Amino acid sequence: MKKQLERLLDKYYQGETSLEEEVQLKDLLKSSEGFEEEKMFFFGLKELRSEEPSKRPTPKEGRNLVNWQRYAAVMVAILSISWLFYKEYQEQKEERAYLQVVEALSMIQDNMQKGTSSLKVMDDMKHLNKTNELFRIEKIEEEKQ
Repeated sequence: MKKQLERLLDKYYQGETSLEEEVQLKDLLKSSEGFEEEKMFFFGLKELRSEEPSKRPTPKEGRNLVNWQRYAAVMVAILSISWLFYKEYQEQKEERAYLQVVEALSMIQDNMQKGTSSLKVMDDMKHLNKTNELFRIEKIEEEKQ
């Protein structure tokens, strides 16, 4: 009987028993001594099956948690979109400032060229260091003598 019980247990653990063999295995476990772990396993399952579920109220869906997660997701989405728009606005602002500086420098350059072009006449006379050469005073004095 012990050998037959061990053979059926081996077969059961390998998943090769039929329903009739499982019934025979349970009957053998009831009538034999020893095999306490196997008895607890097989008859514990029977006790678990006989228990009725407790009549506790079913928990409500975690509305607070779910709502909190929804609000958090919406806030993250709003913040990220706002940040992207702000970054784009800053880049446009920087580009406008750059274009204004370039325009101002261009105006300064144009005005500088206007100012230096009026001094070009004076630039032509800068090689004449002496007033005599400017007014040809020496040539007139030499002719008089």
